[in-house]
Amino acid sequence: MRLLVTGGAGFIGSHFVRYWCEKRLEESKAYFEAQYGE
Repeated sequence: MRLLVTGGAGFIGSHFVRYWCEKRLEESKAYFEAQYGE
């Protein structure tokens, strides 16, 4: 199973990524954060 988490720096995203990594539900993990600013 593959999972792409966007917004991983937010409150819910960061907790979900931490949970996902601790449970080792997937051997390959990717973290993407799009940041928009001036």
